[in-house]
Amino acid sequence: SAAEASIVSANHYPTVSSNNSGASANKDKTVYAPRYGPNGSTLGNDSTDGRSPIYGLLSPSAQLRYQINEMLGDVSQFRPDLARGLRALLQYRDDDVEDTFGLVFEASYDAYGEITTVPLIPNGAHVPVTSQNRVEYVMRYLQWILNDSIAKQFEPFKRGFYYVCGGNALSLFKPEEIELMVRGSGEDWDPRDLIPLTEVVGFEEAMVVLDWFWEVLREMEPAERKLFLAFVTGSDRLPTVAANSQLKLKVVLLGKDSGRLPIAHTCFNQLGLWMYQSKNELRDKLTMALNESEGFGLK
Repeated sequence: SAAEASIVSANHYPTVSSNNSGASANKDKTVYAPRYGPNGSTLGNDSTDGRSPIYGLLSPSAQLRYQINEMLGDVSQFRPDLARGLRALLQYRDDDVEDTFGLVFEASYDAYGEITTVPLIPNGAHVPVTSQNRVEYVMRYLQWILNDSIAKQFEPFKRGFYYVCGGNALSLFKPEEIELMVRGSGEDWDPRDLIPLTEVVGFEEAMVVLDWFWEVLREMEPAERKLFLAFVTGSDRLPTVAANSQLKLKVVLLGKDSGRLPIAHTCFNQLGLWMYQSKNELRDKLTMALNESEGFGLK
């Protein structure tokens, strides 16, 4: 695709060559593998690591640029300043990288207010980053921050994940598809998709209240619908696409006390409404409940 082509051609990264650390692209391929689990393990399709089939057609140098952009994209989600700095290092055109950036093969992190440094290679504190080895520095830094620095914490999670979800079928999915199944979809959704998935109780004599409810839901902004999902289910994300999901809602008419706010039971995906006298009253009471409630939820 055009997007994939731009990733591999936008920036001319220098070729990795042997340097003071004693590693090169040919001698130490594990340095450049975009691993998403310790010891080279990945979640999802192992043949392309969940990438587009175009990845296998790229030259080794283009694959390296693809990997760098892919990993920098991950880092930018939680350390945007670091990602920008590493990109600036790679894009720097002059030969005075060592004098301009003043970097060595070390990474640093904040441990309860104290800055701690770790070597990225043996004797890394004495190996300057230069124009010739900056790609290796960036890849080692990315490898450290995405994998090595969290290996101790990730390993129990990985064992638990494979214990619950492991199997041959797992290899059929890309990482993004597994994320979608686990976290659900963060995209906006059409309330009409939920109507056939919703059980209604007690509205035999008050169908107009139920109609108002669906109208109010459709008129909400996407951010408000996220609050609604969080209020009723404990999560502001839908499991996959609403129309094909296993999400089941239950809307119950609680009684005639229209002065009370809606009530939710997140364990059962249940919303309780009262016999409100108008659509505006229902909207006001529901909006107040969504914005002022505080209780159980999934982050």
